[in-house]
Amino acid sequence: MEAQSQNHSLEVPEWSLSVKTPESQLSASPSSASLLTNASHNTKPKILLMGLSKSGKTSIRHVIFHKMSANETQFLESTPKIDKIDISNKSFLDFQLWDFPGKLDISHLREKEENTNNSTLEKIFLQARVLIFVIDPMEEKASYAIDRLHNTIIESFKINPKIKYEVFIHKSDSLNDDQKVENVREITHSINKKLLATGLQDRIYLSFKTTSIYDHSIFEAMSMVCQQLLENVLPPFENILNAFVSSNMMEKAYIFDLHPKIFIATDSSPFDMPSYELCCDMLDLISDFGCIYQDYEAGGEERESMYSVVKLNDSSLHLMQINRNLALLCIQQLTEEASHSQGILDYNFQQLKIGIQEVLKIANL
Repeated sequence: MEAQSQNHSLEVPEWSLSVKTPESQLSASPSSASLLTNASHNTKPKILLMGLSKSGKTSIRHVIFHKMSANETQFLESTPKIDKIDISNKSFLDFQLWDFPGKLDISHLREKEENTNNSTLEKIFLQARVLIFVIDPMEEKASYAIDRLHNTIIESFKINPKIKYEVFIHKSDSLNDDQKVENVREITHSINKKLLATGLQDRIYLSFKTTSIYDHSIFEAMSMVCQQLLENVLPPFENILNAFVSSNMMEKAYIFDLHPKIFIATDSSPFDMPSYELCCDMLDLISDFGCIYQDYEAGGEERESMYSVVKLNDSSLHLMQINRNLALLCIQQLTEEASHSQGILDYNFQQLKIGIQEVLKIANL
C-alpha cells in the first residue's frame, strides 16, 4: 500500500503570484443619485448587468445570488434605478454587481453630460471588469437591443478599454438546439458588423452565451464571468486540479463557491455540462440536508470539514470542503481499483487543500 501511495500521491506544483486585494468596502446602494457620490470611493471590481427592460437581468441575479427559485422571478418588478449589490456575504467572491434599469441608455447619458466631463459615465465604467448585456432573442425589440449593446460598447470603451463584454442570449429554455445556434449566429453577425464599421471588432473581448434561469446554463455562464475576476489564481488552481485528477483517476473536478453555486476553477479537460449538472444537484442536496442537521450545539456555525459521497450506477460524486466558502466536487468512475484507494484519495485531497490554501494566502484572498 505504501508503494502504491507513492505512485499516485499528489504533487502540488509551484506557482508565483503577486495580487493586490481591495481593502475598502462599499455598502450596497439602490439609488442612482448616490452613484455620483459613492462610486469614487469603491475599489472593488465591478460587474455591470445591462439590457432592455424585461430581458431577465434582475431575475438572473436573484436566482444566482439570492437563492430565488426561477418560478418566483415572474413576480419581480422591473428595476427602476441602479442597484449596487455587494457580493461578499458568505461567499468567496468579493465584487460589486450593478444592475441597471432597462430604460437607461448610456449613449443618451453621454449626450446629457457632454458639458460636465461625463463624470457619471466614468464612475460607472472606470473600475468595471466585465459588462454583461442580456438579450431576449424572442422579443420584438431584439434589434433595438443590439443597437443598445453597440452604443454601450462604444461609450464604455472610450473610458475603459480593458472591459470584457459578455452577451447572454437569455430565455433559451424554450428553444431547441438549432434555434439556439441560429440566434447566436444572427446576433453575433449583427453586432460584429456594427463593430467592424466603427473599427472596434479586433480591439475588444466579446463573448456570447445562451442562458436560462430554468436550467444550469445561467450558473455556468456566470461562473465563466466571475473567473475573469480571478485571473491570477486560475492557473495554479488548474494545475493543482490537473494533478489531483490524474492521481485519482477522476473524470472531472471543480472548485465551487458553495453559496452562489458558482465554480471558480476546473481542470483542463473539456467542460462537460452533464457532470457540472450532477455537481450542482449534489450541492443542492447537501445544502438541504445541512439545514436539517445543522449543529446547533456549536451555535449553528458552519463547519469547514464537510465530506460527502454519492454513489451512482457507474460513478461516484465526491464533495470535500476546502474552507468555509470553497469545496472540491469531483466525479470518479466506480472501478475495483478506485474502491480500494480511499486512503490515497484522502491523502491527495489533503495535499490539494494545502495547495489551494497556500495560493489563497499568497493572493491574500
